Amino acid sequence: MTADRTLGQAAWEHVRALALGIGPRPAGSPAEQRAFDYAAGQLSRWGYIPERLPVRFAPPPRFFALYGLGGLALALGGWCLPAYPAAALALPLVIIALPQLARWLILLRPCTAASQNLVAFAPSAPDAATLILCAHLDSARASFFRQPALLWLQGQTLFVALRIAIALAALALLELLGFPLPLVLAWGVAGLGSLVGAWWVLTELLNQLAWHGAYSPGAHDNASGAGVVLALAEHFSHASPRRVRLGFLFTGAEETGMHGARAFAAGLKAGSRTRVLNFDMVGAGEALRFASGDGTLRPRRADARLNAVLQAAQPSARPLWYTLRSGDFLPFLQRGVGAASLQTSGSGRAEAAYHTVHDTLDVIELKALEMTALAARQVVERLND
Repeated sequence: MTADRTLGQAAWEHVRALALGIGPRPAGSPAEQRAFDYAAGQLSRWGYIPERLPVRFAPPPRFFALYGLGGLALALGGWCLPAYPAAALALPLVIIALPQLARWLILLRPCTAASQNLVAFAPSAPDAATLILCAHLDSARASFFRQPALLWLQGQTLFVALRIAIALAALALLELLGFPLPLVLAWGVAGLGSLVGAWWVLTELLNQLAWHGAYSPGAHDNASGAGVVLALAEHFSHASPRRVRLGFLFTGAEETGMHGARAFAAGLKAGSRTRVLNFDMVGAGEALRFASGDGTLRPRRADARLNAVLQAAQPSARPLWYTLRSGDFLPFLQRGVGAASLQTSGSGRAEAAYHTVHDTLDVIELKALEMTALAARQVVERLND
């Protein structure tokens, strides 16, 4: 970086080029290809030798019924509460398990489309441990809804559904233990559960069957992560760490099931001296968060040493366990490779724009990019000490 250009400003320039200059970047599309060309051109300009690696991925199906079935289960469980309370006991587990089940089903789909990964390494000592800074370049399908109020309601659906499911299960347990419930309470909670479940089913049907073909510009998710990694690549091109082999990885087809990260992780050895620090949605909000783990049915803990260095570099950072969402650090954990992930939080505007046409440059905050980039730079410097 120059004296008059910070890491955050450099990252913002890359976010602008990706989200505004290129725009929506569906996996396997010409726009995703242009994003990889842009990143490769920047890396080459700074003296790196970028390598492109082919990736096969499974295109999303026209209709994926699993999440809609979750809403249906909530609606039916609500109405069953007064007469068949046992039917409501499993509702919280069903909703918690849905993301994990979805990931497993995604892995069963045939990979018939092509994307890529892009990676480059900085020079280092021959025996140096490897730290790979990772971010995905593709962007997601945009929600069917465009009105802010409906988008907010959609974003709250799973959060509200889980809490209603817990309430239904608690009431069902009381009923089974012999504590009769007032009918007003039982039918009130049951009706609320049915209403939220019906809304959940409706949103899934509209988002999939009535989808208008639009994709998100992906400024926060995830031009912000790619922009930070590019800014760090430029910074370390002038002062490459010698005791850490620093890599810069840009993955494709993350939004289809983390196919790019899975392909790259498959080439690494479990227990190797490689660690991966992922950047996903780091462009808005005043709080820096680090992933402490991922998953519900088969949880995976993030790399303890890398997270300890992160906390030392940024003491205000707080842990976050991924349950409903995931990220490109998970395939590395599943492979037995140490990995962690950073994101920012606290911007209601950016969170409401998640996977929508509103995820534009307008939601990006320079302070969030700067905070993330500085924390990551300090992580590299501490590992290099």
